[in-house]
Amino acid sequence: MLLTNWVFFVASIQNAMQKLILFILIVLLQNSLFAQKRDRYRFAETYFGLEAEFNPQQNSFQSFKNGELNSKQIPTTFSPRVLIGGTHFWGHADFYISLPLANIRINGNNGVFHTNSVMTGFRCFPFKLEATSIKPYVGFGFHSKTLRIKESALYTNWQWYYEGGLSYRNAKNRIFGLELRYFPQTKFSTYIDREYLTQTELSPLSVSLTYKKAIDFSRSSGTERYQRFYQRMKEDLKERNKLNTYSVGVGASALIPLEKTEHASRLAFFNDEIEGKITVDLSLGYYHHDWDAAARLSYRPLRQAEEAHDYSYSLNRHSLALEAFKFIGDYHGFVPFVGSYVSADYYHLQEKDQGQQLTDLHRRNLGYGIVFGWDIRFSETDPLILRTNLRYNPDYDLTKGGLSFTAKNLEFNFIQVVIYPERFKTQKKLN
Repeated sequence: MLLTNWVFFVASIQNAMQKLILFILIVLLQNSLFAQKRDRYRFAETYFGLEAEFNPQQNSFQSFKNGELNSKQIPTTFSPRVLIGGTHFWGHADFYISLPLANIRINGNNGVFHTNSVMTGFRCFPFKLEATSIKPYVGFGFHSKTLRIKESALYTNWQWYYEGGLSYRNAKNRIFGLELRYFPQTKFSTYIDREYLTQTELSPLSVSLTYKKAIDFSRSSGTERYQRFYQRMKEDLKERNKLNTYSVGVGASALIPLEKTEHASRLAFFNDEIEGKITVDLSLGYYHHDWDAAARLSYRPLRQAEEAHDYSYSLNRHSLALEAFKFIGDYHGFVPFVGSYVSADYYHLQEKDQGQQLTDLHRRNLGYGIVFGWDIRFSETDPLILRTNLRYNPDYDLTKGGLSFTAKNLEFNFIQVVIYPERFKTQKKLN
């Protein structure tokens, strides 16, 4: 009863929470735009840490045993996670990614698997998180809540979630946290065989304990000595016509489906929003200093795969894209960009039913879409930067049997390391 009341309370304040987050985002943006005397080198910090996530469950799921339908308890789970992120806006904001390492069952039946998967979130601190202080925060994020019952498909609810909690930061830049997350979409329509449909509901709450170590890689960059060094680097690069220069980048990217796939949806028991696997994102670029713009070639081997009840489906896409984007302002080291791309894509669609090959389709296509994201910069001539990339891919309407096997999706690359070799050479020469 206590849990039910709490869920009702959290749901009732969801709209108010959204308005509060929007208000804080506006305050943070105003703080960035008008705080010209703030130190850009204290704008952001990087942190690494661990999270212990507890997912309490009280509901049951259904499955067949010896031809009879049975109800069993959904297990409560513990999920250890790795945290990678950064504080921004001088301690008032926090961008992070939470990566699950395992999913450990505490009680309940082992015939069901559920997880909150990779979570990408943003937290707002109305009061700056400083050393030896405890501060509250609210936030939101995006993730896929997933569920599999025995041999069923891996059902996925992509959704926004909401969170709140307390953080304590000690004098050694270690941050300890206690937080509660609320997930609005927890109901699943699940086929426990090819014909029998059941309804399964997970708890909308999770509780986490976190530990993070904050590292300020840019603290020394604000000193007078480094300022003179950056100026020397810029002058040297300018004299040698190297302010316009090339770059190489590497990162990890995930594909997020934004709608159902017609071809997969023809099978009722199958998951029609097939999640993409995490893959590598490689790039070779050229930066134009005066325009503050860049062009690059990017390559990603993308894969979507699912199987359920002796049926398997996979779609591989190799994409080589030519991208062009323009940076829009420099907000104390936070540098957003937006642009577009065209790509040469190669698709390979495969389907098998009980081991028999149904589909083995190869297709080439000219793609297009929008690319956007942001850089974290310390100066105009950083040899290495961290970049976040997002790509919106429309539905290209490639069909098999009159049904499209492509769908709108979003590629999300949380951290890409971008290296400028010519700047590294200059830095080494001047040191």
